[in-house]
Amino acid sequence: MINLIQKQIKYTLGRSRGFTLIETFVAITILVITVLGPMSLLSRALQDSRFIKDQITASFLAQEGVELMIYNRNFGGTDYKSTPASTGTIYTCNKFYWHDDIGFNCDSGSGATPTNFWRTVIIDQNGLPVGGNQYRITSTAYYLAGTVQKSVVSSTVIFSY
Repeated sequence: MINLIQKQIKYTLGRSRGFTLIETFVAITILVITVLGPMSLLSRALQDSRFIKDQITASFLAQEGVELMIYNRNFGGTDYKSTPASTGTIYTCNKFYWHDDIGFNCDSGSGATPTNFWRTVIIDQNGLPVGGNQYRITSTAYYLAGTVQKSVVSSTVIFSY
């Protein structure tokens, strides 16, 4: 009887020395899926955050264009009465540069880093009452999202005085 138990123990121990190839393959597959799933989500989240950052920056630059024109009217002595009613006046910044001390600027001075943003500001009277002293300021900030051009528009109507 003891011999039979010893043989059974040897037989059982002899068969359970390691994992089979299928068990190993299944374990590795589960491990890869659990690691790659969150990694792909993280990659997508990083792409989305860059897109959102660029879109927010462009909206700030577009709004700044409107505010600069209002400032010029209020404090810079710019009178928009000389603005051609149909074509308007166009102010352009062909490329913004990042300066560590002052932020975004159209000047490419020393230490400036070029960005993928640019802006146009148009002042006109299109669609407004003819002969009035109302002027529309439309500021459009553009940027590249990969190879696709995107834009954000900010617009307001002001009175010239």
